[in-house]
Amino acid sequence: MTVNEIRPRGKKLMKTIQSKILFVVISALFVITAIVTSIAVGVNHEIMHKDADRILKSVSQKEAAYINDMLNDFMQSSEIMEHYAKNELISAAALDDEVYREEYIKSVRHLFDEVALNTAGTTAYYLCFSPQVTGGVTTGFYSKFKNGGVYELSKDEFAELDLFNAKFIKECGFDVIGSGNTWLQPRKSTFSPDDTVVSYLAPIYKDDVFVGFLGFNMDFNYLLGLVNEISVYETGHALLLSNDKKNCYNPSDDILIYEDYTEATTALKNGMNLELRAEYKDIQSGIRPMLNYIICAFLVVLVLAILYTFWVTNKIVTPLKKLTAAAGSISSDVQNVDLIVDSNDEIGILSRVLNDTYTKIREYSSYINALAYRDSLTGVKNSTAYAEAIEELNKEINLGNPSFGVIVADINNLKKTNDTYGHDVGNELIVHSARILTDIFKTSSVYRIGGDEFVVVLRGKDLERHRILMEKMDVAFSADYISVNDEIVPVSIARGVSVFDPLIDHIYTDVFAKADHAMYMNKEDMKAAPKN
Repeated sequence: MTVNEIRPRGKKLMKTIQSKILFVVISALFVITAIVTSIAVGVNHEIMHKDADRILKSVSQKEAAYINDMLNDFMQSSEIMEHYAKNELISAAALDDEVYREEYIKSVRHLFDEVALNTAGTTAYYLCFSPQVTGGVTTGFYSKFKNGGVYELSKDEFAELDLFNAKFIKECGFDVIGSGNTWLQPRKSTFSPDDTVVSYLAPIYKDDVFVGFLGFNMDFNYLLGLVNEISVYETGHALLLSNDKKNCYNPSDDILIYEDYTEATTALKNGMNLELRAEYKDIQSGIRPMLNYIICAFLVVLVLAILYTFWVTNKIVTPLKKLTAAAGSISSDVQNVDLIVDSNDEIGILSRVLNDTYTKIREYSSYINALAYRDSLTGVKNSTAYAEAIEELNKEINLGNPSFGVIVADINNLKKTNDTYGHDVGNELIVHSARILTDIFKTSSVYRIGGDEFVVVLRGKDLERHRILMEKMDVAFSADYISVNDEIVPVSIARGVSVFDPLIDHIYTDVFAKADHAMYMNKEDMKAAPKN
């Protein structure tokens, strides 16, 4: 982002500050006018009607907040299960194994039962796997509170229910199930057509693969009961409306008697709207002349207040413009930015605090960046740094003819070492491997991209002498070992190397794939070699 991009935003910010101050001033004048008008007419009853909109809005927001708290609990329960279901899953591919799938369903359902029992309004809850990860099998579970207990669908009943069919997807409002967490509008329950429910669905992803979805059904009558308990004024009504306000879920014939009414609408978490309506009488014509005088006086005061406010805000905005310009320089990584404003008020204090903060941030940024790109065990670069290196190499490939090579190294017998001697010895094996790689390849970057896998991006002299260095690396590994209780654990790796060839390599992955293949061939050769 450039300074020129920052500055227009700064101007918009200044205008926003001016607008806010003007809004405060104008709002204050309106409040004062309302109070003077109420005193002038001397009728408390008219004050109630004049403030009807404000009162309705306040009540609507308060009652909507209460309902939203309940809906939030419902959403949080679903999100808890979504998080648990994702973390418990080893991988999307594992769901193709029926034995693992059944154990996984059993584990998830146990927590699902506990969460559902403690989520008010729940009538049913379910988990359904995508047939694409289960080998075409429709599976999962569907539980419903029934007759004071929990009724569980059998496998055959669940398969017949088929929550991935076109009808259910259309009800969900998805083009394809899995597009995101969503509330479904009121509908007849798929399992119990006599029940009307609203549902909250959450897709489950594992390693960016969509594996299915889970959901909770809420008794819609439970939600309607909360709405019907709301009261406002003597004849007021609370209505539950659809998102477009075309459908009313709890219509009342009493609302038709109103010739004129006021309303306040607040959006709910599930996409519906809570609307409060109350009868609204016209202000008596006798107070209109007085209101006209008050309005004229108010307009005069308003104009003067606006002019004065502009003058005051300009005094405030000038130093803020300087701070905004300085912020633009910071975003462009300009050195020695001047954040000091010559002022003794709060803005001056703020500028000095920001200047001190900016100085400390610059001191810490290099330290934090180093931590973010280093593997905590070995000290070599981590997978985050590796991902950025791949992007840079691909850019170099697109721009011309880069010069680099790739070594893929995989530690042999790490799992066996962990199982036999413990993870501390396994970690020492990893550290030894990293040290040898960094000692041998001094002009290249070494990355740890997995538990037992390293990548060396060859550059400069290392690339020119990579064959010699590979032989030195092999000798170093063959000579290295770890002693554990009078036993010797050899430090051994399988490795493969590939150098970028512009005639056959188009992206970094092409070079990596060749090195990775060579590594696996080396590993097979090592396995086939006779043991001493």
